[in-house]
Amino acid sequence: MVFASENEIPDKYPQKHFNLSPKQQKILQESMQQVDAEKQKEQKKSIIKGSTALENKQSRHQKAKQDTAQSMDVENPYVGLTEQTTEAQEKKAQISFKKQWIYGTAVITTTFLDGSIKRSYGVLLRDGMFVTSANMVYDKNVYARSSYAMMQDDSSLPFICVAKLSIKALDLQKGLAILETLNYTDMYCNERPKSFYHDRIYSSHWVDVFKHPTQSNPAVVYAPYITPLNSFATEKNILQENLKQVAQKESNDFEGYKYAYGKGFYTHDGKLLGIVGASNDNVPKLIRVKEISDFLCELKERKILKNPYLQEACAPSNVEELK
Repeated sequence: MVFASENEIPDKYPQKHFNLSPKQQKILQESMQQVDAEKQKEQKKSIIKGSTALENKQSRHQKAKQDTAQSMDVENPYVGLTEQTTEAQEKKAQISFKKQWIYGTAVITTTFLDGSIKRSYGVLLRDGMFVTSANMVYDKNVYARSSYAMMQDDSSLPFICVAKLSIKALDLQKGLAILETLNYTDMYCNERPKSFYHDRIYSSHWVDVFKHPTQSNPAVVYAPYITPLNSFATEKNILQENLKQVAQKESNDFEGYKYAYGKGFYTHDGKLLGIVGASNDNVPKLIRVKEISDFLCELKERKILKNPYLQEACAPSNVEELK
């Protein structure tokens, strides 16, 4: 088992910036929407690529959020959006956001100390942690320089950058990585204090991996996908085969990747079945939700995770009930 942290990177990997190749730039720029040209000229602080800008649309909660933001003296990411509800946006785009776990889904963009870049899905866990595939944050002894999570609030379509992440633990044999929130960010991935929209996402939309589904291979499963509107939506899969085989199918979720690493599969009632994981060999496999909860409990026993809720969730009686 390998455990790593951004705070413990060996000196042989100095912190410095690398010039990105055209191909790498193209991968990052996929995650960005067009920002108003005049605003780009005025923006002097460099925008971290891999983030995304909101379109000129306004959520139904704009006024309430503006008032909240002003009272907290913080930036409001929803200023300038037109009045349009997510229901109307859904109908127009013919896509569905009815599954609440959609808002616990993240796109994780990781840059490495050698200048390489990887993008994957991630699943938000309790206390601001994320689970994803190990091969997306660790690359043959090259450490991650930084990771950023982009998520979607349930009052507006486009997802935005919400947090900078660091590796808390990873296991190359299991193919799992646990990331923790290092700093909160604005929509452009610039660091900022925690605000109402961070608290809203983190407190309302985390996925409980200790609620195991009764069926390991249901007839219908659900998964996230990225729409042309730069948002997440629900994909319904009627299984003609084993869920493990579905997880190993090639996907075009991210350009340059054959498989949707980190993608979660859910039951109709929103329980996580598992995610697509892999180690350094990049061979995809289905990692069942029980393997994820067992990994968290193992990290608790090793005192790597000290989250209070794990004391109860990983109690012997509870673990026996989940088996």
